[in-house]
Amino acid sequence: MPTPQRLPSVNGDDGVWGDILNQFIGKEHYDSGSDSATNGGHQKITIRAGSATAGTAPLKFTSGTILSTPEAGAVEFNTDRLYFTQTTSTTRKVIAAFDDTSGATGDLYYRDASGNFTRLGVGSGVQVLRTVSGLPSWGQVIMATASKTSSYTITANDTVILGDATSGNVTITLPLASIASGYRFFIKKSDSSANSVIITRSGSDTIDGSTSATVTVQYVSLTVVSDGSNWYII
Repeated sequence: MPTPQRLPSVNGDDGVWGDILNQFIGKEHYDSGSDSATNGGHQKITIRAGSATAGTAPLKFTSGTILSTPEAGAVEFNTDRLYFTQTTSTTRKVIAAFDDTSGATGDLYYRDASGNFTRLGVGSGVQVLRTVSGLPSWGQVIMATASKTSSYTITANDTVILGDATSGNVTITLPLASIASGYRFFIKKSDSSANSVIITRSGSDTIDGSTSATVTVQYVSLTVVSDGSNWYII
């Protein structure tokens, strides 16, 4: 007769009480068969399914103080955060989780200033993802625009440069093409004077094979793009 899969019965199971208990305990606990400090630990854990009734969750953590020194493999729960400590550098990590009672397909999640996992609703088809006050936000394309009345070197934060040459020629210097691959800049002459807006290179780059390009007519613009080696007018 197979050993029952249960705890021994009080005042029963005479003669097989120990066998039943050993099988019950050994189902998920390690036993080397000899006196060993490794005995008694879980060799595997099988968790029963829960139900809709309160207090029957398969696994439930109680919030408590986290370890003062992280320990590899430790799982900890404190207030609203669940932690797991990795072996490499014994670093404690926050396990990211989101509230699935709200939201929609395509939503994004990001870390806010308090270290919380925050939902950003999916944007519309005409919006782009951008940064506002250091946080992601959906919105329209914004082109950084600046007016320059004297020589200026473009940075990666620029997009549109309005050259006002009323007081004299204005030289706009492009950044090195090698550090601006794929960047586009729009440069326009905004004034009606006879002076010029001159777009020039950095280093040994070329602009359509030349060292510079010049705009002499009001409201005429040039758009330049880098291929990582040189600049091209498009």
